[in-house]
Amino acid sequence: MSTVQSQSPRRQQAVLSQDGLSSLRWQDPKIIAWWSASFPGFGHFLLHQFIRGFLLSAWEVAINSLAGINEAIYYSFSGQFDMVTQVIEPRWAFAYAIVYLFSIWDSYIKAINANKQYHLAKLEGAKLTSNLMKPWTITNISPKRPWAAMVSSLVFPGLGQLYNNRISLGFFGVFWWFVYMSLSRSHEAALYLVLGKLSKSTALLSPHWLLFMPSVICGAMYDAYMTAIDHNRLFRIEQKQYLTEKYPHFPIQLFEKENAPHVDY
Repeated sequence: MSTVQSQSPRRQQAVLSQDGLSSLRWQDPKIIAWWSASFPGFGHFLLHQFIRGFLLSAWEVAINSLAGINEAIYYSFSGQFDMVTQVIEPRWAFAYAIVYLFSIWDSYIKAINANKQYHLAKLEGAKLTSNLMKPWTITNISPKRPWAAMVSSLVFPGLGQLYNNRISLGFFGVFWWFVYMSLSRSHEAALYLVLGKLSKSTALLSPHWLLFMPSVICGAMYDAYMTAIDHNRLFRIEQKQYLTEKYPHFPIQLFEKENAPHVDY
C-alpha cells in the first residue's frame, strides 16, 4: 500500500478527462483579475476552474439584466445622465457590485496559488498521460495551432474551445453567443449597415445585450489561443518524458524551443 502511495504523483501538471485537458500553467495574476473585471467568470475559466466560471458568468448575465447595468453604461457614454438613475435598480446593483468585486479578488488570489502549484508540479515532474479513450470520446495531448484556435473563436466564440477539445466550455460559449447574437440583433444590424441603411441598423440594436459581446469574443479568443499554446507545451513535455524513459542513455533534445529563451506560459 505504501509503495502505491509513493508512486502516485502528489501534484500533476495536467489531467485528461472526457471533457478535455485540465492543466496548471503560469499566468500573470493581474491579467487574470483583468479578465474577471471584463466579465466575471472569465478569470476562473483561464484557471480551469470551470464550475466557478460557469456560475459567475451566468450570475453576470442574470444580475446585470435585473440591475440595468449595461443600460446605465450605455446612457452614461451617450451623455443621457438623467436616464441612468431611471434604469438602474439599486437593490440588484448592490448585489452585482459585491459579487463583481469578489470575482476579481478571488481569481487574483487563485492565480497566485495556481502559480505556486504549477512550479511545485513542474519540479515533481510527474509523468503525463498522453491519451484517453472512452466510449463517447477520445482525448489526447496533441499539437495545436494557436492562431487557428483564436480565429475559430473570432468567427464564433466557443469554436476555438471545441478545437482545443474543451467540450463543455465550447458548447457553453456557442450557446451564449447565439443568445447574445439573437437578443442584440447584431447580425441583422450588420446586414443593414452593409446595405447602407444606417438608421434601421441602429434602431434594431439592443444596447443591453450588445455590450456583453466585446468582452465575450475577446475572452474566447484569448482563452483559445493560450490553451492551444499550453497543449503544445505539454505535448513537448510528454514526448520528452516518453523518449527519456525509453532511451535513458541518450540525451534527448528534440525541439528547437528548448534552446530558445524560456517563457513560462
